[in-house]
Amino acid sequence: MTASRILARLLVILASLALAALMVFHQQVPDVAGLGLVVDNLAPWLGLGIVALFLFALAAGGRGTFLMLLLPALAWSLSFGGQVLPTAQRVTVDGLSIATQNVHGRSDIDSALALADTGASVIALQEIEQGRDVEVTAALAQTHPYFYSVGTVGVWSSYPLANAESLDLGLDWSRALRLDVQTASGPVRFYTVHAASARPTGHADRDMMLSNLARYIARDPAERIIAAGDFNATATDRHFAPVARELEQMRYNGWGLALTWPRTPFAMLGIDHVMTRGVQHASLQRIDAGNSDHFALVAELELADDA
Repeated sequence: MTASRILARLLVILASLALAALMVFHQQVPDVAGLGLVVDNLAPWLGLGIVALFLFALAAGGRGTFLMLLLPALAWSLSFGGQVLPTAQRVTVDGLSIATQNVHGRSDIDSALALADTGASVIALQEIEQGRDVEVTAALAQTHPYFYSVGTVGVWSSYPLANAESLDLGLDWSRALRLDVQTASGPVRFYTVHAASARPTGHADRDMMLSNLARYIARDPAERIIAAGDFNATATDRHFAPVARELEQMRYNGWGLALTWPRTPFAMLGIDHVMTRGVQHASLQRIDAGNSDHFALVAELELADDA
């Protein structure tokens, strides 16, 4: 065996170990120059590294080299595999349908009408341009006459709303709200949020908003809670963890992750979420709506078990 082939096999083995460790411990990567943010949010895509290592292993040869690839494959499966498997879609007996989308300040009315056509009882929009909530309210007046908006977020509902209030998540302007949806099965506490942007050059505002949102939810005595919106963080982001500890994230009922941004040329990150506490999941779908740069999410939730 040549020295170059021995070196190639050694490199594949070391790379396999490093890749597996990165998949499992990505949240411990120091966030220097935004590295932690990038690694956390792209963590599921680390699986592509297995394909690259397989190609190197073909060139290096050796049974042990290929066996080492099982280590990162197992690490990926345990860390992210459960997120890509489809969930069984349930038929709701007494349900609530929620639709959410970041309209990117240019697709508010088109998105609102498209989401209303899905039959969603509650529509949550984020990044609404100033004053456009009035036009959305007029467009949805027949199907969703109850509404509340503050700052860049708004909720329109076919059910009456109560106890509506803006949430101070630490910024100088409102990007989140909380209210009760008065369904036939009783009230459901609903949050919607448009977290601040997160970039490698800075994400402190987003981190603060997510931390404060988690504190609000932790102190909330409501038995049934739904939170939906643009969190500007994937499920693997270390700063999303405080919210994830308080609520259960709905999983996509199709194969793969519910990647919502960017819409073109193809979605890479699932930064929009529907999360719950005390509510049974039925289905979560990703759909096109309007001309935003985000896909929309439509969730069906079962309320009968908690009535």
